[in-house]
Amino acid sequence: MAAGLFFMPANIPTAIAAPVLGVAAGQKTSADTISVSDRRSVHITRKTSGGFATLFDSERRRNDEVLKATTQATLSIDDDIAGALETYYSIPKARPIWVDRSGPNVRARSALQMLSKSEDWGLASSDYIVDTRFSGTDPQAMAQFEVELSGKFLMYLQDNYRGRIDPNKLSSYYDLKRKTIDLKATLSALAAGVEPATLIAQVLPSDPKFSDLAAELQVLRKTKSRDGASGNINKVIIAMEEMRWLPRELPARYVFVNQPAYMAYYYEGGRAALGMRAVIGQENHQTNVFAASIKTVEFNPTWGVPQSIIRNEMLPHLKRDPAYLDKQGYTVSVKGVSMPSSKVDWSQPLKNIGVVQPPGPENALGRLKILFPNSHLIYMHDTPARGRFASQDLMFSHGCIRLENPRGMAAAVMKTSVESVDRQIALGSKIDVPVPEEVPVFISYFTAWPSDDGVVHFYDDVYGRDPVILDAIQEKSLVRARS
Repeated sequence: MAAGLFFMPANIPTAIAAPVLGVAAGQKTSADTISVSDRRSVHITRKTSGGFATLFDSERRRNDEVLKATTQATLSIDDDIAGALETYYSIPKARPIWVDRSGPNVRARSALQMLSKSEDWGLASSDYIVDTRFSGTDPQAMAQFEVELSGKFLMYLQDNYRGRIDPNKLSSYYDLKRKTIDLKATLSALAAGVEPATLIAQVLPSDPKFSDLAAELQVLRKTKSRDGASGNINKVIIAMEEMRWLPRELPARYVFVNQPAYMAYYYEGGRAALGMRAVIGQENHQTNVFAASIKTVEFNPTWGVPQSIIRNEMLPHLKRDPAYLDKQGYTVSVKGVSMPSSKVDWSQPLKNIGVVQPPGPENALGRLKILFPNSHLIYMHDTPARGRFASQDLMFSHGCIRLENPRGMAAAVMKTSVESVDRQIALGSKIDVPVPEEVPVFISYFTAWPSDDGVVHFYDDVYGRDPVILDAIQEKSLVRARS
């Protein structure tokens, strides 16, 4: 772990009294999805303030002059940030956050220092540039600096918290809830005296793996002349972006699947208590990226064959041998009526036909499956094809995740022993057993990922997703620079 990379003294708390941050819910395309449509100019309006009291208080008079001048400030920024700026600076009792009578105050200098170090966190420092070339006696220049720094600091907080890009706009394979910050409350907290470093502590991912990635990024930049270093730099930057798409604080227990590594892990107490190889989807049946909760383990499952597999893989056999499915032990029904496969008119619409493989050692799902309801119909399961796990290329499922040690994973999520799982399987009958406590599962895609010892490992981009993410990040910076 790269201790000391956080920009805060060790004794600063990681949360403030008021809950400033709040999480809310928010094919394949190009970076063109990142457009200027979500950016606009800031328009601040203020009623006349100050009054008689400002005649005898030079500081209040200067503050009033600066706040009045914010109506002339020019800034193009994300719509939600623009709205927060307009709300705060339009409040009659608002006061400057970043300037005093001599210009930028101590907190402004602290915030600017953080923005200048944004590259350490895999961000682009050019996104957060604030013009500091102004006289401390010019209210208009001070107002421009005030509004600009507020906007860029909010953007920096938001980028660190949820990432610069919305993954759901990149590809239909991404399905992640978009996190949000209460930007208006954040400005109010700053005005009330909360230090910028405290807010930064609230948004950076808390898992040590994020710090491991940040430390690796600094090392790679120092050795970028070496072969592969530039590519690995991009992988780390993308991985840090992707970590921001996950919950800031990962739960005490969770299952984590990293597709490029072909690995599935069960985490408990912040460490991987169990790890195993995993099969993921073929190129034309890619496994999605999403989060869900494990609710059920199904023992001795049946397999309802998808229509696509019936069409593409079974019909050719049936043309040669109409009794093929009967011989293979499948049950067939037409509009709910069971019949031998040799008696079925296979030219009718496949939606009328159901094909089910009963429980047993040859079932395509093996002896158990682990269910976490999701719109992609993806689950983890056993497989009778155990030899496949010796392959270096484990992309051959139809999107679901086959586990090398499914009984170990089932025992972990059920808080029981493998022997107990074996006894349940030995009963032979299909049964769904709820887990005693729902376990979050993250089906992820990291081509750079640290192990528990802090060593960052790099993997092939098996689905070719990294260039799309990198292009979107770069396009985002271009949009910010020209708007």
